Amino acid sequence: MKLLISLISTLSAAVALSCCQQTQKAYPVYFLVQDANTVTEAADSTSARMIVKFNGVTYTRMPIMSLDHFEKFRSHLNPDGSYGVTLYAKKEWRNRLYYNTIEKSGMLMLPVVNGLAMEPMRISPVNDGVLVIWNGLNGYDLKMISRTIDPINPEIEKKRYKSSNPRPLPTKPENVQDQTRDFTGRTVGEIYS
Repeated sequence: MKLLISLISTLSAAVALSCCQQTQKAYPVYFLVQDANTVTEAADSTSARMIVKFNGVTYTRMPIMSLDHFEKFRSHLNPDGSYGVTLYAKKEWRNRLYYNTIEKSGMLMLPVVNGLAMEPMRISPVNDGVLVIWNGLNGYDLKMISRTIDPINPEIEKKRYKSSNPRPLPTKPENVQDQTRDFTGRTVGEIYS
């Protein structure tokens, strides 16, 4: 009997420990960069570039930055009622941001928040570790971002938070006939706003 009780308590302690060690997944906020190459039949068929499209422009599917690379944020209210966010990169990721923006200078960067494309911006070198999503966010987005990174002014941010997302998820427009395919035959994903 004592062995059974000991085994049960050990098992419950292990389950409790494993539950505590699970980390919450970051809210999906990331930055895609315009694809420098065009998708053509003549492209090297051995390269497997993964791309997505937004408003006719192709972007590499691999983000240069995501919410995990930032440590602080500050929001601002826009005249249209949406929020913008200034994101401050962690020290260890500032060089990555700087070199990526130098290399891709003049191209477009697409912020994507929870599967929704925001307004693309033209890339210029970022040497201060700061990226800005200018508009399109709501109070729910701010609340979810605050679960991963800390707000600079928590007393202001908490007043802006919403418990539910009032924005419907983007859907594929009805007038889209056929999906674009890359040179390997894979479907090129579309991001909608």
